[in-house]
Amino acid sequence: MTQQGKHGSGDNGAARRLMTSVLGVVVGFLVVALLVFAGVKIFGDRGTTAASPASGSPSAAPAIPVPKVPADVLAKLPRATTEGKVANAPIDLRTASEGRTINIARDLPGFAKPGADPITVIPKSQFGSATWLPVINQRSGWVQVRLPARPNGATAWVPAAGLGMAQTSWSVKVALGAGTITVSKDGTEQGSWPIGQGMAATPTPVGQTFLLGSFVDPKQTFSPVIYALGTHSDTLDTYGGGPGTVAVHGWPTQEGRIGKVSHGCVRVPPAGLAIFAKLPTGTPIDITA
Repeated sequence: MTQQGKHGSGDNGAARRLMTSVLGVVVGFLVVALLVFAGVKIFGDRGTTAASPASGSPSAAPAIPVPKVPADVLAKLPRATTEGKVANAPIDLRTASEGRTINIARDLPGFAKPGADPITVIPKSQFGSATWLPVINQRSGWVQVRLPARPNGATAWVPAAGLGMAQTSWSVKVALGAGTITVSKDGTEQGSWPIGQGMAATPTPVGQTFLLGSFVDPKQTFSPVIYALGTHSDTLDTYGGGPGTVAVHGWPTQEGRIGKVSHGCVRVPPAGLAIFAKLPTGTPIDITA
């Protein structure tokens, strides 16, 4: 029996060793399989993220290709300036930019929609300063910007790659019904004043617009500086020798800057004019009835 017991113990030990080896192999395969699965999952997810709709951020390459526009086609396109008119531009007078702006650092074609035919050329400067336009939408590496040209509310899409973006905390509200202009920063009011606005026959146009630039007109004495907006008179094609651009400017007398007294421009007191000097171009301006 002792002999049988020794043989029995040896067989059991061999079986245990065999079982341990088999389990080790199985566990090893399971570990390898899990590692492979995890690797595929991790790297697969990373690849999906890179090609996901999030790549529509301005810094990413456009998912919608940018058409090549021949030089002769560009030369025939209308220029998006305060003197220009972009007849085929999509119109949007309501969408707020929330302070998002983009610098058009080079003369750039604008498109009716991403990847479509060009409708305009946006110059890199306005009134001698760099062009900063409000961004009201973005999609797959493209951004929709407000244009300073007619008709009011004109917009265009541009590829965002290589262009600088910024966020301004300044905003302006012109309430025509209340007869006031209010300038805010970070949502906090910095100043509010009564205004002069367009007469009944030449009303100040309503809708979302922006600060396009500033200039000094040596031919006039009513304001030391004029702040041009990205909107135009709806009733006048021109006034004062200009293209009917609506502006914010001063006026030498108080009675001349209160009520419906202008051809569409917004007249403000010296304090309002001074605070406008702090605003960056592209600052959103909401004009309401």
